[in-house]
Amino acid sequence: MGKKEILLIRHGQGDHNRLFAENRTDEALALRDPALNDIGIQQAENLGVKLKEQLRKFDLELIITSPMRRTLMTTDHVFGKETSYPVIVSSIPTEMGHGECDYGSKKSQISKDFPHRDFSLIESEKWWTDLETQEHLEQRVEDFKQFLNSRPESRIAVVSHGRFLTELVGNELCCAFGNCDCKQYTLSKDGTLTDSGGIFIRVDNLWEKWQKS
Repeated sequence: MGKKEILLIRHGQGDHNRLFAENRTDEALALRDPALNDIGIQQAENLGVKLKEQLRKFDLELIITSPMRRTLMTTDHVFGKETSYPVIVSSIPTEMGHGECDYGSKKSQISKDFPHRDFSLIESEKWWTDLETQEHLEQRVEDFKQFLNSRPESRIAVVSHGRFLTELVGNELCCAFGNCDCKQYTLSKDGTLTDSGGIFIRVDNLWEKWQKS
């Protein structure tokens, strides 16, 4: 199998993101599996409009989303609940677990809330890792690259999280993706991920100001 083209998409804004931006860290961490807020829904819908034309050229074959409520909602609002390509849910690209906001809902509950999605890859009720270490996150990143390379599809979209995606692309920032950023990367057989210089869409204009503050 040759190189793969990967669209990396961070979820839209949830209330935990707003609270983090307001330096209300304890409140943000205490929110369990937060949904998208109104701003996040609008971000995802805006991305969907902007991405629609690009997808005609990209020839997307598969979408992979984490089982967190905010990524599942982002997938729905960007691509629609019914798509012409399969959508699978994987726990590998979930966020680094360091608080309630990064711990998911049990499989029985989240699959009930999103019955139109395929949760067959989620093997246990509690699929997330509490107080995840950096070493564990790095291993998940390597596991995910292997998972992507094991897939028969060559053009894949991944709906994931800021910290995980930043680690995946090897960026030293705390978070290299704004809410609903969409960036195209090329994945080689050896697991090397490089910026393809292709699709790049940003709908969160406030993110850059927050990064500089």
